[in-house]
Amino acid sequence: MRDTVSRSLGRLLVVDDDPALVTMLTESFSDAGYTVDAAAHGGDALIAVSQYRPDVVLLDILMEGLDGVQVLERIRALDPAIRVIMITGSTDGATLEPTAMAMGAFAYLTKPMALGQLHQAVEAALARPEPPSSAGNLVAQQP
Repeated sequence: MRDTVSRSLGRLLVVDDDPALVTMLTESFSDAGYTVDAAAHGGDALIAVSQYRPDVVLLDILMEGLDGVQVLERIRALDPAIRVIMITGSTDGATLEPTAMAMGAFAYLTKPMALGQLHQAVEAALARPEPPSSAGNLVAQQP
């Protein structure tokens, strides 16, 4: 008989203003064994970080209101141990990536990204017990 109380691989927070992407990522990571929370914009993300203390945040950069870079800055102030994986659909990645990485993002991925690539980035983030350095740790982009 299967144990009905399973152990989570880690707690994730998905932050994106695209509801279809949030649903897909939430289902994919939940099915893989993670506890997943979601937020549609930066303000909700900061509330969720304070309430749930996720291990990893998957954070869209371009959102209305607080953008991902502003949210990253506030997450760093709240808890520098939380790994933040930045996700963007922007074609201006060359400008945004150095800023995000310098602010302590763990990884920077561009949309569209392979779901397996995102799972690998989350696994790598969870494998690092110490807080990220100010220079960042992992950069991965689609060509």
